[in-house]
Amino acid sequence: MRKILLYGLLLVSACMQAQELLPYPMDTIDGKVYYRYTVEKSIGLYRISKNFGVSQEDILRINPDLRERGLRFEEQILIPTNLPATKSPEVSDAPAAPAEQGDTIAAKPKVKPLPRAERIERPARTTAGERRANPLPFVGAVLAAKRDTSAHGDPTTQADTTEIAMDTTSSEEADVFDTVQSVHYTDTIRLAYLLPLHADVSQRSPMIDRFYDFYAGSLLALKHHDATYVDSLGEKHIVYYEVQTYDVGKTTETITALIDSGALARTNAIVGPAYNKQVEAVSGYAQAHDIPVMVPFLPSVPDITTNTSLLKFNTYDEIQIATLMDYLDTLRSEINIVLVDAYASSKDYPGGIRKLRDSIAARRLPTTRTTIRQILADSVSAALKDSVENILLFHSERYSNVQLLMPYLLTGKHGKRLTILSQYAWQTERIVLPQLFTSVFSLPQGEAYARYEQDFAQYFAHQLSSTHPRYDLLGYDLTRYMLQALQGGTFRVPDNVYEGLQSSIKLTRIGEGGYENTHITVERR
Repeated sequence: MRKILLYGLLLVSACMQAQELLPYPMDTIDGKVYYRYTVEKSIGLYRISKNFGVSQEDILRINPDLRERGLRFEEQILIPTNLPATKSPEVSDAPAAPAEQGDTIAAKPKVKPLPRAERIERPARTTAGERRANPLPFVGAVLAAKRDTSAHGDPTTQADTTEIAMDTTSSEEADVFDTVQSVHYTDTIRLAYLLPLHADVSQRSPMIDRFYDFYAGSLLALKHHDATYVDSLGEKHIVYYEVQTYDVGKTTETITALIDSGALARTNAIVGPAYNKQVEAVSGYAQAHDIPVMVPFLPSVPDITTNTSLLKFNTYDEIQIATLMDYLDTLRSEINIVLVDAYASSKDYPGGIRKLRDSIAARRLPTTRTTIRQILADSVSAALKDSVENILLFHSERYSNVQLLMPYLLTGKHGKRLTILSQYAWQTERIVLPQLFTSVFSLPQGEAYARYEQDFAQYFAHQLSSTHPRYDLLGYDLTRYMLQALQGGTFRVPDNVYEGLQSSIKLTRIGEGGYENTHITVERR
C-alpha cells in the first residue's frame, strides 16, 4: 500500500524586516553569514526560528538532516542571517554591550503579513495506463494565523505558508499503478486545526503544551494513515492532504477573522477549537457549509443538539455515570456498595459524588454505610459483607482528602474483599486497593503503540509524556478517525467502533443535532 509521509513539525515562521546582531558564534560559508547555535534542552524548531527571526524552512534548508531525524540536544546547527559577510567575522560568545545614552536600538522585528496559501490543484483524474514522469508528491500547507489589532482596530489574519513536496512513491509502487485495470482518482482532503497554541508566548505552560502534543500526534496520524483505497466500483483512489493549522488563542475575534478571510471555505473538516465561545463562533459557518467540526476537549458543546455538523469527543458526566450504573447493575448479586458518610446532608457532597450517590439510590443497588470515624477506628467491618465485592464510594472527588484512610482499610482485620469506586484522576495514584471507574481512555499497549513510540521519538525528538490521558495520543486517534470518516471526500459517521491506541470512538446522534462519543468503558485497575 502506498503511504503518505508527513514530516511533522509545526511550520510557523516569521519574516524579518531587519536582523539584529545576536550573541552567538558566527561562520561565513560561501560568502553568507550563519549563526552557530547549540540546541538547548526542550526547545523546538519553532522556538529557534522565533528567537532568530527566520523561517523554519530556511533552517531546514541549511540543515537538511533535521527533516528526517529532528533536533538533537546539544548538537550544533547553522542559522541563516541577513548580516553582511566580512573578511574576518567576529565570533562573540558574550552578550552584546548595553547601548549608551543616545544610541539607536533596533526595533523588535515585525511579522510581515503574508498572503493566503497557494493551493496546488490536482488533476481530477488520471488513467491507469498513464505513466507519470515524476512520482506523485505529497504537498502539505501548514498555516498559523494570529489575531492582530491595527491602529484602526481591524482584525487581520497573518499567516506564513510552507509547502513541502515529498516523494513517497517507489518505482515498485509506480509499476503497480500501471497494472491496475481501473481508473485512478486523486482526492484532496483539507483539514483545518484551530488550536490555542499561543505561539507568541515566550514561556509556555503545561496547559498550552498539551495542545502542541495534540497537534504532534495528529501529524503522526497523517503519516501512518493509508492514503489509497478502492471504492465500491473497484476504482482506486489516491489521497492527498492539505493541513492548515491556525493559532486561534482564546478569543472569538480570531475565529471570526478567519471565517471572514475565506480561509476555511474549502475545508473538508475542522478539528477544534478548545473553548465554548470559539465553538459558538464557528458553529453557524460549519453548518451552513456542511463542514464537520470535531471538538476534542469540551464535555459540553453549544448548539450540538441542533447543529448536525458538530462532533463531540468528550462526554457529559451523566453519560459516564449511566455507563457505570449499567455495569454495576449486571453485578447486583455480587456486590455491596459502601457509602462513606462525611456530611449530615447530601447537598454538602461535591457534585460528582452527589450524582453517583443519587444514581445508586435510583437503581436500588445493594448498599451499606460507614463513616470516616469508623474507618479510622478499624470498625468498618459492620458495613462490609461476606462473599461479595465491597465497593467503597468515598465522600470526596479529591484523592488527597481520602488518602489517610487507606492504611486503615489495608489492615486486613475485616477479612473482606474491598474495591474503590474511584475517580478518573485517581488512577495515577499509588493505590494498593483495586479501582473501578468509567473511562474514555485506555492505557496504550501492543505493537501499534510500540511503533507509535518509536516514530514519535524519531520525528519530534523529545520524551513522551507520562500523563494519562496523553494529548498526543488523543490527537492521533481523533485524526485517524476523521480521516476514515472522510474517505471519498464526504464525511460519514462510521457505524462501527473505532479502536484507537488510547481512545475508542463511537459517535452517536444527539436527537436531530450533532454527534457525541458514547464509547465509554468501565475499567478495573
